[in-house]
Amino acid sequence: MQPSSPSDVTVAMAGLDLLPVTRLKVACSLLAADRVTVRLVEWGAEPASLLVADETSYAGRHAIDSARHDQVPAIRLNGVPRATDPMPALPKLATVRDFVDALKACLQAGTNAPPTDTPSGWDVPLAQPLLEQLRLDRRRPGRVLIELGLFRVISEPLAGRLHMLRRMPLDDLLERALKPDWRITELSEKDWQTTFLPDVTGSHAIESLWWRLLPHLAGDELPRVTDTQRLRAWPDLDVAATPAAWPLVLAHLGGRSWRAHELASATGVSAHEVQRVMALVRLSGLEAAPSQSPASVRATAAQHAGTLLRMAKRFGLTLLGKAHG
Repeated sequence: MQPSSPSDVTVAMAGLDLLPVTRLKVACSLLAADRVTVRLVEWGAEPASLLVADETSYAGRHAIDSARHDQVPAIRLNGVPRATDPMPALPKLATVRDFVDALKACLQAGTNAPPTDTPSGWDVPLAQPLLEQLRLDRRRPGRVLIELGLFRVISEPLAGRLHMLRRMPLDDLLERALKPDWRITELSEKDWQTTFLPDVTGSHAIESLWWRLLPHLAGDELPRVTDTQRLRAWPDLDVAATPAAWPLVLAHLGGRSWRAHELASATGVSAHEVQRVMALVRLSGLEAAPSQSPASVRATAAQHAGTLLRMAKRFGLTLLGKAHG
């Protein structure tokens, strides 16, 4: 949302510690010299013209994702500068002058959220707390405790693992994955080593969990992939639970980069199903990086082709011109 007038703006905060909050308040007061009146509020309290959020905190990351979706300009504190990310990043110990300069630049530029056809590739962020912690397209450092009733698990995205703290059936956990009332608590290394690690009863690869979530995902929960995509390695699929058309889509993605509408036309699979496959490829961390050469991607994918070929044989499919049956 844009400010009602150039001289009256609302700036929202999320996940900030006391020091950056204090410096941000001073910076906002200094803008009065430029005849700009700034109101500071908490993110979500009311519509805002600009967001300032700490990217290393859960509240800050969630607010940044929401700002991208709503196309609200944002300043990422503690964020890593990225050439492809239009949201500016400030260091952890940003000065008052740093805040003043960033505020001026963002307010003058207006919205800096990427359009939906840019390489960011998502036009809707995931809203469910558990799913946000499992996504591997942007692996966050550290670990978080995730709780819902008797379910207590720890997500470790950097290692790609989900640790169970109680002997609960994994299927029961996945059935509750979309519930909105999961509680998220960030853990220190000390808490993990001394309090939680001794209580781990089992661990699962997060990559495989995304594909096991398939029966519980209608598709509306998944972001739409709006840029090109190429498969780095085939997933470990459950043959009985995977739609028959998906191996064909995955086989094409393993061959080269595709946009969703092009892939739907080439395979004859509905655009809705193609989007579901591409979303899960990205969320499960199986998307090839732009820097990877096609030869290396093909070599990696070939190592994981067994499941795909077994599915093709079962369904009598033709993958890239080759019949399997």
